[in-house]
Amino acid sequence: MIRSRNVKIAFLSLVCAALALCVATTSSSLYATNFWTDTNIYFTIGRGMTQGLMPYRDLFDHKGPLLYMIYALAALMSDTSFIGVFCLEVISLAAMLFAGYKTVRLYGEGRLAILSIPVVAMVTVTCTAFTQGGSAEEFCLPALSVALYAALRRMRTEEARPARLHGLFGAAMGWVFLIKYTDCGLFFGLGACLIAWELWNGGLGCAAKAVCAMFGGFCAILIPVAVYLWVNGALGACLDVYFVQNLFTYVGEPMTLVEHLYNALAYLRTQSLINPAVTALAVVGMVSCAGAALLGRQHGCLLEALSVTLGAGLLLLFVYWGEMAHPYYALVFASLCPVGLTPLAMVKLPRNRGTRWAGVAACGALVVSIVPVCKALCAAVPLMDVKKEEMPQTVFATIMNEEESPTLLDLTSLDQGFYLAAGIMPSCRYFADNNLQTEEKKQAIAGYMAEGTTQFIVTRYYEPGSRYALVAQAQGVFDLCDLRTYKLYKRVDDGGENP
Repeated sequence: MIRSRNVKIAFLSLVCAALALCVATTSSSLYATNFWTDTNIYFTIGRGMTQGLMPYRDLFDHKGPLLYMIYALAALMSDTSFIGVFCLEVISLAAMLFAGYKTVRLYGEGRLAILSIPVVAMVTVTCTAFTQGGSAEEFCLPALSVALYAALRRMRTEEARPARLHGLFGAAMGWVFLIKYTDCGLFFGLGACLIAWELWNGGLGCAAKAVCAMFGGFCAILIPVAVYLWVNGALGACLDVYFVQNLFTYVGEPMTLVEHLYNALAYLRTQSLINPAVTALAVVGMVSCAGAALLGRQHGCLLEALSVTLGAGLLLLFVYWGEMAHPYYALVFASLCPVGLTPLAMVKLPRNRGTRWAGVAACGALVVSIVPVCKALCAAVPLMDVKKEEMPQTVFATIMNEEESPTLLDLTSLDQGFYLAAGIMPSCRYFADNNLQTEEKKQAIAGYMAEGTTQFIVTRYYEPGSRYALVAQAQGVFDLCDLRTYKLYKRVDDGGENP
């Protein structure tokens, strides 16, 4: 009975995720390509990994290794389009929706709980933080949702075999840690309350077992990734880039703790204004979860009441610890949306055929409304009008592919899809000008241009110098309908001519 219901819920989650993302993410086949620079740089590295190149060592970027492994899996599905990325986005969102529904059901058997699946799908993809799809935050969402479910289930139901939940919690943290560790604040808040709850109810032994199970789950994710990097000679480079350079180069100017707190609260205000639905559900969730815990009057109910709020607070502080912040950072807070819908499970309707079919009809109406709602509210929708054949990426690819084995350096600001369009694998470690501005990277890029390392260079800002001549120029969409001019340069000794 329970297994059959889980299969149905998983199927509904998959349908809702697919419907929402076919409109919301530019990885969808409804779009010419995924226009976002971040997604393109991840995909270029993923494509490189299928050809024996390694992140950090051969292709420089500063996100976590698991993210590039996800994109390598997408590249194995298709290395010429974003269809693989789209499929993994659907699976990721579906997992979040499934875990969110299970969390809602912890608070009651109400039949309206099923409505949380299409509602969370729409709220997540229509918030401004979603951007164009494929972000690191998007692939963190299922793990954050699983952690919420595991912690709340243990404290609400006093699970007879808690080691499974503790291990699941640790594995979820390992997943996020290896994608973007600044999104791990939720685990510290929830984990602290969960361990304290175990200590309160079972003593030091139970708390120690919980910590060991969490650590075991964490290592189950961490160790295979570390071994993979070590075997391929990229572990040292990963430690240097992902931890050292991110910690000491990317955070901006040093701040005091008070300044960090003020910084986080300032972003809370601005993001709440532009993502009101996410904010509202998060607030309702914190209040309703705390209220349900206190009304239950179980041992440790104060810790359960505090857990979601403390987790959300530390998530906010971790995400906005540095002075740098982009709109998509806020997407991780969508993981709190399901707890805002827990009142749906608390509503008790008469158990008869009429109310059952009314619930099915309401859910069906919400599922049907996903596509029109997303088309009305998703920021990426205008990009559906962009024709692939008119894009600078396609125009330049035609020129570059006239050569037998063209090489390219994309200096347009991160990676704007020129490698993918031309089917070229980067031959330089610093193949794109990303946000991590180190002196080593600047000198390397200057050296590439001075030495004529690649046959072609695509740029907006840089003047490649006398080794290269301008051979083409085109305008195209960058980000959300921002029109920009791109220039293609060719190495002079390969036949490049001044226009």
